[in-house]
Amino acid sequence: MKQDFIKYLQSINLTETLLQRVKVIHEFYQKLCPEKIAGLFVSDYITMNGERNYISLYFFSEKYIMKAKHFIERDDFNMTLIKEKIYHLQIQKLDYDFNKATEKSRLYLEFILDTGMIYNFKASKENCDYLRDILFQYVLPNLGHSVLIANVSCPICGKKKNIP
Repeated sequence: MKQDFIKYLQSINLTETLLQRVKVIHEFYQKLCPEKIAGLFVSDYITMNGERNYISLYFFSEKYIMKAKHFIERDDFNMTLIKEKIYHLQIQKLDYDFNKATEKSRLYLEFILDTGMIYNFKASKENCDYLRDILFQYVLPNLGHSVLIANVSCPICGKKKNIP
């Protein structure tokens, strides 16, 4: 596994046991993915008690996204082609300016592929900066150009309409 990956995982306080688990999953995906794995992200959130919980693990290549759902407790994997297939993107942020995360920063990112698959990511504290980088490196470049639709309200009747 790349040294940058290990440095990132340590920066979000993954334990040594979880780091070993990520290495095993990384090796699994290296065997499956026809491309070099170039990116990594761990979705997380902070509980009411202030504890950090890790949800899902993501790997990225130029054309693929790989997800290990609830990677701490089970083996539930998927791999999907994302090259120019993202047609919906939603971003929610709290106390985050897209420059430098603070202890209060939170970032939520969701995208939908043209196949209907939905991917969502949560980030807390310093992890927001990593999710921002994932957005710019792997999500935005894969926005599809032919399937974007605007949902607008009719000025006369108020009904929602989709306009290509």
